[in-house]
Amino acid sequence: MARFDWTSRKVWAVPAVWSYLLLSFEGRIPRLPFWIAAAALNIVAYLADRVALSLGGNPAAAVVGLAFLYPSLALAIKRAHDRGHSDLYLLFLFLPAFLVTVLQVLGYLDSSGPVGPVLSILGLWVLIALIVLVIDLGLLRGQEGPNAHGPDPLA
Repeated sequence: MARFDWTSRKVWAVPAVWSYLLLSFEGRIPRLPFWIAAAALNIVAYLADRVALSLGGNPAAAVVGLAFLYPSLALAIKRAHDRGHSDLYLLFLFLPAFLVTVLQVLGYLDSSGPVGPVLSILGLWVLIALIVLVIDLGLLRGQEGPNAHGPDPLA
């Protein structure tokens, strides 16, 4: 498990830090690295989505969204570990966004079509999941001291 000095400004220039944050599912991270990596990831994902949308429409944008699912999960899982949650905790929160992406790839994004009510329910589920994720993973402090997922990253 990687140990980094999250209080140092120089830590962000180390490629291993970004590799750990976006590719590893092990360990714990405090709030600041979570927010910095999430902001960087979302900016890149947004730009990639705009390019894919202009070049290939909704299906291409959905594929780009799926490509960014792995680093998003890696980041969220480490933060959930810091809060003392299991990986399955995030399954409930990420599932609606994944389902919306699958429907987008299949061309069912039109809310007036036969899956309109399903999209409305999934949209509400995504909104609630985002609120829970921001509060739980982004605002609340992790467990103090070591837990089942590793030592306290702030210790």
